[in-house]
Amino acid sequence: MIRPADIRRRLCRTLLFAVAIFAATELRADIFSIWPFGSAKKATGDNISAESAEDVLAELLDARQFWSEKVTMNGQNMTMKISMSDQSLSRVRASVLKMFPSAQAAGNESSLLLRRPLDDGGSQRIFLLQLKGLNPLLQFTTALPRDMPKECPRPLWPADFPLFPGAANLQLMRFPNRGSLFGTYEVPVAEQPEVLDMLTAKIRAAGWAPATAEHADLFGGSGDVFMKEEPDAALLLLGVARDAASGSIQVSLYTRKLK
Repeated sequence: MIRPADIRRRLCRTLLFAVAIFAATELRADIFSIWPFGSAKKATGDNISAESAEDVLAELLDARQFWSEKVTMNGQNMTMKISMSDQSLSRVRASVLKMFPSAQAAGNESSLLLRRPLDDGGSQRIFLLQLKGLNPLLQFTTALPRDMPKECPRPLWPADFPLFPGAANLQLMRFPNRGSLFGTYEVPVAEQPEVLDMLTAKIRAAGWAPATAEHADLFGGSGDVFMKEEPDAALLLLGVARDAASGSIQVSLYTRKLK
């Protein structure tokens, strides 16, 4: 039997994983296997506003929204919404793809990521995620502006998030209401232990104290938890792991004020 604490922990990891995927400005074939799309007949959900698409999708999935928050992605302000559905992704996947035939689509057995163009030159991102053995189906949506940067401008990158030499594809999300930051980047040429050791040393040198006795296995790689006082805050080195498809090291970091 799955314990409530395990469910909460897995949901937390699920949400952080989803934000990591959501933060990427391009659909990446090295993360998702591409699903067929674009050849179907136009459906009622295509070529409509972001708000109308959310309504159509909510009706299809019988989804209920439980969270909406202002966020800043790579310096651009937007709203992220999360909804839940009791439907299974395997059952609704074909219907969702048919509903938005002009969208870029990518996915695997547990997820589906859509990016559909909007009339103002921007795009809407829809991410459906359902992990095996864990309900409900989660739906993430946001509208990206036309001038959305492909990566975070270096001057906006937080000083608390150390960069390994050669870091590329920087992605940063700010959650102003909760005083938290989430950042990811990749290191094309490096070894996982080397990256982990250097980042850990830089974090500790900046005044963060490790809260765990050893590196923890979080996102299939290694990471750690650090604490800091005045002001009280936590920093999570969520993952330092090699991507099997691209060969690069993926780094994820998260920090939040505790008071």
